[in-house]
Amino acid sequence: MLIRGLFRRCAWCGGRGAFFRSWYGKNDRCNTCGLSWQRNLEGFELGAATMGVFITFGSIIAWMIISVVAGIALVPLLVVAGILAVVWPVLWYPNTYTVWFGVDLLIRRPSEEDFAEAEAALAARQP
Repeated sequence: MLIRGLFRRCAWCGGRGAFFRSWYGKNDRCNTCGLSWQRNLEGFELGAATMGVFITFGSIIAWMIISVVAGIALVPLLVVAGILAVVWPVLWYPNTYTVWFGVDLLIRRPSEEDFAEAEAALAARQP
């Protein structure tokens, strides 16, 4: 499930482009299985944001260690670290979002109600 999420696929069914109609524009449901990403849990998106923070901090720390070992001057080190701090979370958000959805599915399996809603949503979308 987590590997599927890493590639922006639905963690449940593996559907391509699961919840995203563009890089940041989200659909309410997976285009393939109809499972909703809104699972009646307050703060669900905080998990994805937290993953982004950890990835960003880890990347900045790795960059600083590599820079110090390689003897890179302080100004370029800080410029690249600043760029990483701003750009990295924005680039990784869709991936962290779908990975977090996979974590949530591992912790809280979808109920029969979730599947019934998914089937109804897919049936309503059919012409």
